[in-house]
Amino acid sequence: MRSCRAFIILIIWSLALSALPGVAQTVDNFDRATLGPNWTADPEYVIVSNTLDNTATTATWNFLALFNVVQNPFEVSFKWAASGDAEGVNSGGFAMLLDANSVTANGYFIMRRYGSIDLHPIVGGNVDRTVLISTANPTQPTPAPGNVVKIVFRTDATAYYFDFYLNGVLDNTVKDNRSTRPAIPATYYAGISLYGNRNNNIDDFTVKAQSITVTSPNGGEVWLTNSSHAITWSNADFTGNVALEYSLNGGTNWTTITSSTSNTGSYTWTLPVTPSTTCRVRVKDASDGVPFDISNANFSIEPETEDIRVVSPNGGENWVINSQQEIRWTASSIIPNVKLEYSNNNGITWNTIITSTPNDGSFMWTLPAPITTQGLIRISDAMDSMPSDVSDGAFSISSLVTLHVKDSSGQPGSAGNVVNIWLDNLTNIRGVSFKLTDSPNNLTAMNVVATGRASGFTVVKSDNGTSVTVFVVHMSGGIIPVGSGTILQISYDVASAATLGSFSTMDLSTVTISDGNSDLVVPELVQGKFHYIKTGDLDASGTVDQLDIDRAADLVLKRGAAASEYELLCGDIDHDGDVDLFDLMAIFDIVY
Repeated sequence: MRSCRAFIILIIWSLALSALPGVAQTVDNFDRATLGPNWTADPEYVIVSNTLDNTATTATWNFLALFNVVQNPFEVSFKWAASGDAEGVNSGGFAMLLDANSVTANGYFIMRRYGSIDLHPIVGGNVDRTVLISTANPTQPTPAPGNVVKIVFRTDATAYYFDFYLNGVLDNTVKDNRSTRPAIPATYYAGISLYGNRNNNIDDFTVKAQSITVTSPNGGEVWLTNSSHAITWSNADFTGNVALEYSLNGGTNWTTITSSTSNTGSYTWTLPVTPSTTCRVRVKDASDGVPFDISNANFSIEPETEDIRVVSPNGGENWVINSQQEIRWTASSIIPNVKLEYSNNNGITWNTIITSTPNDGSFMWTLPAPITTQGLIRISDAMDSMPSDVSDGAFSISSLVTLHVKDSSGQPGSAGNVVNIWLDNLTNIRGVSFKLTDSPNNLTAMNVVATGRASGFTVVKSDNGTSVTVFVVHMSGGIIPVGSGTILQISYDVASAATLGSFSTMDLSTVTISDGNSDLVVPELVQGKFHYIKTGDLDASGTVDQLDIDRAADLVLKRGAAASEYELLCGDIDHDGDVDLFDLMAIFDIVY
């Protein structure tokens, strides 16, 4: 039962304290029964009617109450309780810069005593009123019950300052010369001292503390010697410049990174060349070192080793011929220059992009031909090619334009067999020229007609008996817009010497394509085949018979399986891309 009661009291005490989100401010309104663990106080301090009271009957200054949950406060305030009286209000004040969480701590005492603001030392927990460090004449009326008093602590290179406020208005300032006093403790506290045997209760004790919090490195990081990383931190109620330091031995010794830099929350640090597994970073007020914070745990600085990693292209990218793309990598700073190479056949062979370029992590590359889906980048030390790294996966080099020769067919000794030239383009096209060669030279081009997407274009052709050269242009400056489809039909006569069942390759060469701005475009080329077949022999039996008529009828009526590639070659007699009624009647005529 006793432990349960204590737990309930602790909950009530916790609810009586409040903190503003994002600001290191804590308010104690004493709305509870007992003082609780957040105060280190002489036993005479108790809570009476939701105020803090010094119940001592001895009229002395030997009573200290320290608020121990807020370290290094710069602002402290409280309200004189309405139950006090004039003498009581003038018989108490602030305990500041207390050097220990103890009722015997040392520090400063600041009070408003009627017509003066006085600064005295606190020695062993007792206010020494016989020593007056500093005094100032107040500018505000004498405090009264219900008034709010506040101290704001600040410092510079020469003195500690304590600004005294009454009801939010600066009353005056007392100070102490830094050269005659000990340095500010690394950790200090604030509280009150109320003269004994007086009506001087207080309420709404409020503490604000400046703070700095190191966020990176904060423990566990592994950074390399001579590499650059961001030291980051956050702060509350602190706006001054900061100093940054590092330790290689867990905080025993410190080395300055910068003695003063703007409090932006980030600083780029080039790490030392000395490795260690017990490293810490400290960020502190550049003027006096308080507030400050240190990494919560050790981080490591490891020796820098030669290392290269390809970042881009690293697999899956699709880049266009002649475009400029950024090759990116990471590499150890001890490598001054790198060599760049590419492969278009998945690493079987390599081509040099540049033999040596600074190791700055980036290089702009104008992509070459040919088209490939097996592109890789290799980056290595320019001095000896070690270390090196290759893209994790293949990337593609494609074109804005693809020129196709569509497969076609004809019977040995036949005439007027059509070969379609197809264009896929992601940019407008103004003109096309190419040479088309068949091998083993069984074809003679009889006619070339612009059709489909190039209707209206002028065509000029030249046939030397082995190859046909074609020029396609619009006389009025027209273009072939972005799209995909047939642009030319080339009619061929087939030599009777062609072997039934064989084929000729139809190879594009000497290709020139200009875009809508008359700039040259490097195309992707898709070669084709001309198959020598027996027209109408859909089942490849060697003769055209009723079975071929029946199969053609099924295809026209869409019965059974779709036409195979071979059936289209033999049965699409009108070269319109399918086996239709016209083709069925032509096959019927061949049979009967």
